[in-house]
Amino acid sequence: MMITIRAYALLLALLTGAAGEASAQDKNDHGRAVAGKYDGTTSIELMQMTLPLQLELQRVHRDSVIVKISRLALPNGQVFAFTSGSLSVKPETREGKPVYRLQISFNYSYNNIPIRVQATGTINGKELEAEVKAVIMESMETRVTYKGKKVS
Repeated sequence: MMITIRAYALLLALLTGAAGEASAQDKNDHGRAVAGKYDGTTSIELMQMTLPLQLELQRVHRDSVIVKISRLALPNGQVFAFTSGSLSVKPETREGKPVYRLQISFNYSYNNIPIRVQATGTINGKELEAEVKAVIMESMETRVTYKGKKVS
């Protein structure tokens, strides 16, 4: 009987320790914390319009994600799609809560027009806000903003 109690106590201690270690790992899994689909709207300064947009953050590693826009239908009938490379997810603490920041810079060609892009995003709880600055043909600058809520 005493051996059985010790075996159960040992098993309980091992399971509790493993669960504590797993929750500590999840706490540092910033990619998992922000991954998911976000429904929201994007405001395009150049076109002076607001459009619905769903974007997805796909976890690549515990501290990185990929940003994916599968379909943004523009009023002229063109469809824009984008998948980023791996982005680092950087945590900050605001008012005792974690806030995550994403940043990306890249050059892009859209209909043979060169575009230089810099984007920053902030995820606070289930809300994502982002701003994109684009320089078109090295002469014209425009901004695009996005606000969305996590849906899955």
